[in-house]
Amino acid sequence: MQHQLSLLCLVAFALVLSGCQTSRVERNDQNFMPYVGGSPKVVASTPIAELRQLQLISTNLVSALVQIPEMKVGTATLQVSNPTTAFGNTLIRALEDAGFGIQRVTADQGLNYVTYGKRLSETEAGPVTDYSVAVGEIEVRREYDIEQGRIFPSSLLLVSGTDSIVEIELDDSIFAEQGGTGDSFISGVGGNKLNSPTTSVSTVTVNDYDVTPLDKRTNQSQVLSLARQRIYSKESLERPQNLSLYTKMRRTVLIFVNQDSTVMGRGNKQAVGQLADVFKSGDVFSITACIDADGQNEASQFRAVRVEEEFVSHGVSASAVQIEPCVRASYRHSSDNSPVAVSIVQYRLL
Repeated sequence: MQHQLSLLCLVAFALVLSGCQTSRVERNDQNFMPYVGGSPKVVASTPIAELRQLQLISTNLVSALVQIPEMKVGTATLQVSNPTTAFGNTLIRALEDAGFGIQRVTADQGLNYVTYGKRLSETEAGPVTDYSVAVGEIEVRREYDIEQGRIFPSSLLLVSGTDSIVEIELDDSIFAEQGGTGDSFISGVGGNKLNSPTTSVSTVTVNDYDVTPLDKRTNQSQVLSLARQRIYSKESLERPQNLSLYTKMRRTVLIFVNQDSTVMGRGNKQAVGQLADVFKSGDVFSITACIDADGQNEASQFRAVRVEEEFVSHGVSASAVQIEPCVRASYRHSSDNSPVAVSIVQYRLL
């Protein structure tokens, strides 16, 4: 009897051990590759933990890049070669998710050719890994450290090739979502010159209770969308047009599928194209995208950004497009997921 029990225990242990060995976290390599021109073999041979780290780095660098006025999405088409490294794959995917127009080239062709790199060096504080991305003369770079499988910035994000450093706001909370054991890192933006301006610099401390489950972490598209929204909304707030000096020419309403949609669609694109065709110097397009019960649903403002980017892609200056603040509407609840309207009013000087 004792022999039979021992045998059963051994069998049960073997089954448990077998189950532990065969079960694994499902990975989707498509999340780390460009939509076009990626390198499946390189990504497949890279450990998933490293891919997640590279995705955080790429998101961090590109979210800064899109906030530089010279790199405004809708006006800049980037030239890229097919990536041959894991970092290249995640970086080009981030550029695509940021909304940049991408042109594939076979060599360093074009004014906005994208270069990127990873440098390893030894310092008095230990080994340092530096990642960078450059478009023409504009470059953003930052140093990162890996601590117990988690990656954190170890320097300011440095920008060169532009004076618009103070316009950049970093969302470094994506690193805190990894959790930590009292780990800390520096957050802020500066230049590579002694007299370069800097943004406010702070130290972020990460604790174990900050850890967020993988499926609940802020995704790359969300970070990049908010970065784009930030710069367009800031322009409208800082340089509002006095519309009382204008006369209303026409009003157009675009329809998006639901509350979460930011996809323009063919019909909306055609409508914006027609408005751009009748645009005259001095005109202003006023966009109202945020309409809800409490007037606080600022996330919907990204639809306004998408519309503004569409105008810019047709040659309309961003200064001629104004995003309006949220307005209250008793008929629209924040949980309502029916089709939503974005209103465009064209004004012309009296």
